[in-house]
Amino acid sequence: MNLSVINSPDSLGLACNYTPYSFYLGGKRTYYGLPNNPDYDMPALAGSPCDSLVSINEPTSIGTNANLHVYYAPDWEKAFINANNLKGKNYRLRMVDVLGKEVYAESGVLNSPYFTRNLNCASFSSRIFCFI
Repeated sequence: MNLSVINSPDSLGLACNYTPYSFYLGGKRTYYGLPNNPDYDMPALAGSPCDSLVSINEPTSIGTNANLHVYYAPDWEKAFINANNLKGKNYRLRMVDVLGKEVYAESGVLNSPYFTRNLNCASFSSRIFCFI
């Protein structure tokens, strides 16, 4: 019902400040590790060149209260991209790796203020990408 914690993971040996059984799980148990429950509405980190998941919910130059949501399903190797409240008649979707190299680009005509795309990512290597 407790997890051990490495308080200073960038330090070697005893300087890492390892404390066994120091984080109480509130009476719950874990047997094979903790579940991966990402917060998909978490805003992008300011100044970060990339984020693994994107959710933009604020007024931007692409539209009043434009929303962009990207969810990657690793089992299906697909990125589900949805946007709404978009302005304009054309769109351009770009995917870049962490080094800024473009690995996918698509553009077209926007028929409504909504955009949706299921992007097959099986052909991409297992790197971190950004949608811009």
